[in-house]
Amino acid sequence: MRRPLSVPSVPARLLAVAVMVACLAAPWPALARVHDPALQQAKHDLHETKDKIRARAVRLRELGRDMNAIATEISNDESLVAEASDRIAALEVQIRILEARDQRLQQQLGDRNRAAYILGPTAPVLYLLTATSPADAAARMSIITEMNRRDQLLAAKVDRNDERLDRGRAESARMQRARQLALQQLQVDRAALQAKLAASRRLFDQLQARKDDILETISKIRPFAVCPVQGPVAIADDFGIWVHRSEARGGDHVHQGNDMMAAFGTPIVAPFDGTAVVATNKIGGNAVKVYGDYGYVYNAHLSSFGKLGPVQAGDVIGYVGNTGNTDANHDHFEWHPGNGAAVDPHGFLLLVC
Repeated sequence: MRRPLSVPSVPARLLAVAVMVACLAAPWPALARVHDPALQQAKHDLHETKDKIRARAVRLRELGRDMNAIATEISNDESLVAEASDRIAALEVQIRILEARDQRLQQQLGDRNRAAYILGPTAPVLYLLTATSPADAAARMSIITEMNRRDQLLAAKVDRNDERLDRGRAESARMQRARQLALQQLQVDRAALQAKLAASRRLFDQLQARKDDILETISKIRPFAVCPVQGPVAIADDFGIWVHRSEARGGDHVHQGNDMMAAFGTPIVAPFDGTAVVATNKIGGNAVKVYGDYGYVYNAHLSSFGKLGPVQAGDVIGYVGNTGNTDANHDHFEWHPGNGAAVDPHGFLLLVC
């Protein structure tokens, strides 16, 4: 026989309901934490911090754009100064030649004038009157005419040479003024760049931890995993411009990379995994090439070297300097995909710098 189901007594049911109500009324730990004032303040602080990070990141990007524009202007000013210097040097040679010629012509003209003064104004007339025959007179007239013509030619040569000399001196003076203005603008731009680099450095230090996180994501983007210059840097958009240089400084040539301007001693790192080798030369000064799976990069004008041989992205291979044919602290950066001709790296650099 089956036992009948037992039904709780009324007091027992009332006790169970009371226990349930008591449990629901008790402050659960999870619910208590939701309303914890310290937790709410932490969330508020985190929200404000994120806002500050976004604001500083925007400011850093603005500074970067400003510095890139100034760096491009500096590169253009340097090209103008070099071009003006070369033109002034050529004009000085031309002026010296014209001055020597002018001295010779003036001496010839002075000799003719002295001879004419010694003979006096009546000499040609007496020369004709002493002719022994009409034929002799005609011959003497031809001689006098020829002498006058030669005097006129000599005077005209003096005038033309003087005009060329004046034009050369005027152009030289104009180029001197243009070079001086370019040098003054160069000084102003370099000062402005230094100020913005300093401001960028302050923001860079504040955002370093955040930047590391961003770089970790960016490192998956090819061809460059990290920015080649580890610090505040201004990247000139100057690939392909015509650079005027003397033969001693490498001669005129097309710029094959981007100038990355930064403070002296700023670390230069491998932008991808590969092998770093010394590539020092007269024009580039201390230089390093890094060969990787997708080609190689060339860094020039280093103040000193870092790690060589096998390297990973981010390894320091050198430091920003001004060796070679430059007097400005920067890293001349070239990108040679497939170990072939250089291509413009500017767009790739902006992704990681």
